[in-house]
Amino acid sequence: MNKIFFLAVGLLFSISQFAQKADTATNIKNLKLDEVVISATKTENRILDVPSRISIVTPMQLRSIPVHTVDDYLAYLPGVNINRPFGIFSGKATVSMRGLSGLEQARTLVLIDGIPVNKTDGGSVNWNLINTDNVERIEVTKGPGSSLYGGNAMGGIINVITKKPVEKLSGKLTFEGGTYNTYGSRLSLSGRMKAYTEQKGFYWNLNGFARQSDGYISQSKPDITQYTVKSGMKEGSGGVKLGYDFNANQNVEFDLRYYDDMRETGEKVYQTDGNYTQYETYQTRATYKANVNGTRINASIFYIQENYKKQNEYMKDASYTLYDVDSKRKDMGLLFTASHDLGKYNNVTAGFDLKQGSVDASDVYYTSTDKVNNAGKMNFYAAFAQDEIKLWKEKVKIIAGLRYDYASFFDGKFDIENPSVAMSYMTIYQIPSIETADWSALSPKLSLQYEFNKQTRTYLSFSQGFRPSVLDDMCRSGKIKGGFKVANPKLKPEFITNYEWGMDASPWEKLHVAASVYYSTGKDFMYYVSTGKSIDLGYSVSPVYECKNISKVEIYGAEAEVNYDLTQGLSIFANYTYTHSKIKKFTVTDPEVDADLTGKYLTNVAPNLFTAGFNWNNRMVNVSAFYRFTDQMWINDSNGYDDKYLLSYKYPSYSTIDVKVSKILFKHYSIGVNIQNLTDQKYYDSKAYVCPGRFITGELAIHF
Repeated sequence: MNKIFFLAVGLLFSISQFAQKADTATNIKNLKLDEVVISATKTENRILDVPSRISIVTPMQLRSIPVHTVDDYLAYLPGVNINRPFGIFSGKATVSMRGLSGLEQARTLVLIDGIPVNKTDGGSVNWNLINTDNVERIEVTKGPGSSLYGGNAMGGIINVITKKPVEKLSGKLTFEGGTYNTYGSRLSLSGRMKAYTEQKGFYWNLNGFARQSDGYISQSKPDITQYTVKSGMKEGSGGVKLGYDFNANQNVEFDLRYYDDMRETGEKVYQTDGNYTQYETYQTRATYKANVNGTRINASIFYIQENYKKQNEYMKDASYTLYDVDSKRKDMGLLFTASHDLGKYNNVTAGFDLKQGSVDASDVYYTSTDKVNNAGKMNFYAAFAQDEIKLWKEKVKIIAGLRYDYASFFDGKFDIENPSVAMSYMTIYQIPSIETADWSALSPKLSLQYEFNKQTRTYLSFSQGFRPSVLDDMCRSGKIKGGFKVANPKLKPEFITNYEWGMDASPWEKLHVAASVYYSTGKDFMYYVSTGKSIDLGYSVSPVYECKNISKVEIYGAEAEVNYDLTQGLSIFANYTYTHSKIKKFTVTDPEVDADLTGKYLTNVAPNLFTAGFNWNNRMVNVSAFYRFTDQMWINDSNGYDDKYLLSYKYPSYSTIDVKVSKILFKHYSIGVNIQNLTDQKYYDSKAYVCPGRFITGELAIHF
């Protein structure tokens, strides 16, 4: 991406000048409990009609939470762990749930308008590419969802739902500017041929954003060298949505999204941009929805291509190395769901998924003749069915579901073109044609709920989920932290079994309390273990690892939340999450090299999380403030002392405060300020890189 245009520079304003009309206030409790959700069951249900723990980021919360990326919205939900240590400068963010490792996105499924966006190559999600002004709401379902969604849903499901135009012409243009010389703009423009109340006609949306920043020094002081530079960034995105409502029961919709960025990683020797990563992404979707004689149909086709590029240069002992990573990741598929009511109290849902994921990647060296290639494909086939039954005057609800997944791996390879002495250690691991492999998974779910009244219920749930192996572990050999890993095409999925109890209650009208406890056991979890061999990397002799299904885990925890509307315009919330995540059994393949991880805690899982905040709308000011406490987390799998990066056993605990203040001016204008990490708390990642600290941006928006 060579050109990014910026429409204007936002201005910062004093907090005392900001205000918001009182009639914009919205009752959080009613929105949360009466909101209709689709993701949890693939059918329309009130939140309290689904015997699972569901959280919603509502339109009002989207306006009040200070964010720069969509995953920021999720930071204040109970049981959700966000790993974005560098804020907008992070090339990759991870959102996990239910005690699963905070470094592994592949264990939590992410959807955009119902389309899965986890990459088959590594399970990652590019959270940066979504325009925050184009999000309508976010549905979060916790616990295994594989009975409907298959792989990657073992920890839960996050569905980001974008806006559908409802007016003949509307839009918002936002300018921002702030810390580290950060500037940007966002645009969302929508229209309909006919009024939304007619439930008929053509509609459209154009949206996009652009942003750049000079960045900051992300390395800790002891790690700064003569080659250290600021970690800056620039990014841009554009999208279009086109749709047609034939009537209230039939709709077709198409959207296309493009994204490109460049994020520098803080080191520069000779190249103009130094070390950087780039994600050029194309996403397209077509969806058909209809109600035919009482049968509700939802069919989608999608295609996602991510061109990942990374430039690496480094100087070690007067020896200079320069190479590029060029990885083309593609995911495509057909999704079909049909739902039908068998009488007033019984609904049956069934469907199938057909998907393919692939990677075609190369490491191209410019300081030698080497070109290291890896490639592979995975086909997925699945069928599922679900029955929803209401009994005893609709006070009892039972949901039973079952899904079968089958996958095949093929067209795998790992080879080196024109190998030089520098890459000689890799040549013995070349496999020009990796043998094919396949696996299958069966995912059941059974849940039961009793509803005391429309605001009070309790539920029990049993479910199983799984995560498939990623292509990167099946067809790529290469360097990893602590050594060298070899491809393992024989990897099978890892599985989890979950038992859960939950309750919701409203002791009085403006108060809502909820709690959940769960117990999970996992088997065949994937870990890197030694092959018993070592390899000379040129600068050190390192062990050779292979990813294998060798571990059992035990996870249990509890979540509790309270929401209270003090007045029409003032609401407060608080939630607490406890998590215990431990390896129950670990198979050691080489006792001389591998540590026995039995009894060790999973890394990057905070045992205690606490968040609280308030939102206040009145005639003079709209103010929101949010507090988050993140407990200590283990740094490495062995729970041992880290003598290379943080010189500790755990990441220290930390707290952050985020604030947003805004004011509407003359109906069509608004100004605001977002302050993330108000107290300038410093925290670190696994390589001892430090977060950007306090980050302030001012916004000027035009509404039309």
